[in-house]
Amino acid sequence: MGEWVEIARWIALGLIGTAAVIFAPLWVIGLVQTLLEHRREMRQLGAGNDALAEQLQALRDEMEQLRRTTTEHHLSLQANLENLQERVRALETSHNEQSAVGYNLHR
Repeated sequence: MGEWVEIARWIALGLIGTAAVIFAPLWVIGLVQTLLEHRREMRQLGAGNDALAEQLQALRDEMEQLRRTTTEHHLSLQANLENLQERVRALETSHNEQSAVGYNLHR
């Protein structure tokens, strides 16, 4: 009876060893595949993030250019408005002087 138990133990140990030899490499292959797939996905996400960062920088540059253009236009409009106000004052002064001269001549 003890002999059969010993044989059964050796058979069980052989089956476990065989299963380990067969299934351990399959498990390792699956693990390596999962890790490689994860790295590939991370690289793709990184590339997507780089593209997004480039687009954001392009938008920031465009906003800065629009701010500069807006400031330049504002300054140009301000200068034109001041010139126009100066011309109106000159015309008003000229008109008032002519009116005063014409008023004195008619008296």
